[in-house]
Amino acid sequence: MLNCHNATFLMSQSQERKLTFSERMKLRLHVGMCRGCANFERQLPRLGDAAKVYAVHSDNKDV
Repeated sequence: MLNCHNATFLMSQSQERKLTFSERMKLRLHVGMCRGCANFERQLPRLGDAAKVYAVHSDNKDV
């Protein structure tokens, strides 16, 4: 069983690579029982979008 730290790590990894079947099943089981991780999973796409916007704007600044 995953703990919250490992679950959020896998959620972040899923943005970069395809998780293995085992990783996906462990994550589904954990998220099904953990409200905090379920909330994080819902918010993760917005965090990624915000990071992309920040990266674009920070590249356009004169340093």
